[in-house]
Amino acid sequence: MKTDLYTKIILTVIAVALTLNLLKGSITPAMADTKKLVSIPVNPDGSINVNINKVNETMDVNIKSVDRGAFYYIMPIPVKLDK
Repeated sequence: MKTDLYTKIILTVIAVALTLNLLKGSITPAMADTKKLVSIPVNPDGSINVNINKVNETMDVNIKSVDRGAFYYIMPIPVKLDK
């Protein structure tokens, strides 16, 4: 009997917590991402013209880390260096 009462109490607490979690999702609206996207012109061959101004020294462009989902929906952009 004691085990049965304990099990019923624990299951009731779990059911109440799950119900509150469900209601919280319907009460609190989801917030959209606030990042602003910018369109840039692309050349007919798919390349992008980039001009770097006001740099008098070598720039360190070593990529240290990238978010796993950063390139999930896009194709990689080929890069050509003019020397």
